[in-house]
Amino acid sequence: MEVVDILKDILQSRISNQIFYNSNLITIRNPEVRQILTQLRDNEMRAIVKLQQKIDRLQDSSGIISKIFPAKSRR
Repeated sequence: MEVVDILKDILQSRISNQIFYNSNLITIRNPEVRQILTQLRDNEMRAIVKLQQKIDRLQDSSGIISKIFPAKSRR
């Protein structure tokens, strides 16, 4: 299994988590629980954005330009 495929699986899991938090936020009235779920949802969103960016970088790095001009490794 390729790294990109693994990252896409993780991305789908993160999206499912975010959907779960959003669907529960609709019905929950307890403000403390709502705050926790909102924080968890926001954390998932940040993770989703990072994963999407990483996937894009990995997929873009397989083109011919990247073979001519390899990207610097990020730390």
